[in-house]
Amino acid sequence: MKNLYRQLNELKIDYEMKPMDVSAAEKNRIKGKVLRKKKKYRAPKLISAAAALIMATTVACGFAFPTFAAKLPIIGNLFEMFSDDESYVFEEYETYATDIGVTKESNGISITVENAVYDGESISIAYKMVSDKDLGTRPILEGMLDAVEFGDEYKDYGFAPKYISKKISENEYAGLLIYQLIKGPKPEEIHVTWKGEQVLDLSNVSNSFSGEWAYEFTLNKLKVHSKDYVGSELIAADDGINIVLTKMTATPVSTTIYLSESVDIPTVTKQDTEWRGILMDYRVTDDVGNEYNIISYEDIGHSSDFNGRNLESNPRITMTLLDKQATSLYITPIVNIYELDKENGSDLIPIQEPYEIEPIVVPIEK
Repeated sequence: MKNLYRQLNELKIDYEMKPMDVSAAEKNRIKGKVLRKKKKYRAPKLISAAAALIMATTVACGFAFPTFAAKLPIIGNLFEMFSDDESYVFEEYETYATDIGVTKESNGISITVENAVYDGESISIAYKMVSDKDLGTRPILEGMLDAVEFGDEYKDYGFAPKYISKKISENEYAGLLIYQLIKGPKPEEIHVTWKGEQVLDLSNVSNSFSGEWAYEFTLNKLKVHSKDYVGSELIAADDGINIVLTKMTATPVSTTIYLSESVDIPTVTKQDTEWRGILMDYRVTDDVGNEYNIISYEDIGHSSDFNGRNLESNPRITMTLLDKQATSLYITPIVNIYELDKENGSDLIPIQEPYEIEPIVVPIEK
């Protein structure tokens, strides 16, 4: 549960969660955010089949759990299993992944960390779970992730974990942890310690299994190319809204977009009223017809009660690699306006239909 409390500071939420009864602690974790289903953004249409083949599993785990290995694809590609997920943003991982292949068992659940990638923006870990009990429909391994090189920089804030899970067969599961590094150091080499504390079903958070699954491994940062856009006037603007592109980074496996949002809530809502909230979604497309899968980090959002009238928020978008034929990228903001429940800040009620504003148009350098 320690990791759950750490997440309060960043208000990190899995927005793919379906409405359900949750514990009081879970309600507090999502305070100020919205339980909503994002639109499904598909990966670029021109990605080759080879680019989708990512992360081979190790032979050792196949010997330990032959029935599970037989039910995985022949190449043992855990990342490929999530190609139909709206958060699938992985490319070329079969080239850049570090093999881990370590299995730990606790409370009747065997968990094997197969591969991991560190690209300077995120640490992505692929793992599989085998158990003699039903873990639910979307179980994930939750716990503390750290690296000695981080010092205390990510101790309480600055990170944003994203969990993806899939049931392979009865009592067999595949999972991904995308540990986004938001505000803190990004060393060239990291010695990672991941201490799993519980297996939690995202579809039913009351269904959890405590245990101890500890892993240690070393990862080297992939090559990162970054372009600063501060002062470039690449802006999306509307009445009371100003969104600026500040930076883009490209790694061999993904692209990350950094934005700065400034929102005047009374102007946007046309109501100078308390308990109003505004959150932005984004749609990313290009000039050759691709609509990109994305993973969003929303930062603090905008609330008339929690952060004042016009406080800056700095979201981040991680997406698949850009299509090589594209010459322009379109980042379209989608404005969501809510009324906050005065009794329970985790409940936000839409007060009008979401709407798009004119996109930021980014020229793609060749």
